[in-house]
Amino acid sequence: MAQDKITSGTLISVALVAGFLAVVSLVLPWFVLLGKARSSVDLLGSASALDVLEGGVKVAVFVGWFIAPILVSAAMFLAASGRHTAAAVLLQPIGLLLLGVFLVGVVVDDIGIAWGSIFGAVFAALATVFAMMVLMTSRSSAKTQETPGANT
Repeated sequence: MAQDKITSGTLISVALVAGFLAVVSLVLPWFVLLGKARSSVDLLGSASALDVLEGGVKVAVFVGWFIAPILVSAAMFLAASGRHTAAAVLLQPIGLLLLGVFLVGVVVDDIGIAWGSIFGAVFAALATVFAMMVLMTSRSSAKTQETPGANT
């Protein structure tokens, strides 16, 4: 009887789709400020125009905003070249990054949560979970390939 087994290729595909959708959410409405829904692009543009962010903080925020798309793009490239474990490692920080932004909206009283931030947080969490599954699958398959006394 053949046993169905989920491969790392299937898991990384799901993780990449979830990561891509999390990145797409960056242009969706994330927060509600003064009765208007605003995306992260709107917030970054407004903060930059009003000089709210200065110096190193401004650089850190803008670099942080570009990290998720860069990580997902690099993970897609690695997955296409068959390096599923490396792709999964790159997808790990996406969940924490977008979940952190989502929690800012929950904690700050004057900011309301819009549907885009929930969309982003859910798909970022899925990307992270499926990337973890890829890592666990590759680790368990590496353990089963080891044989006692192979180093002699």
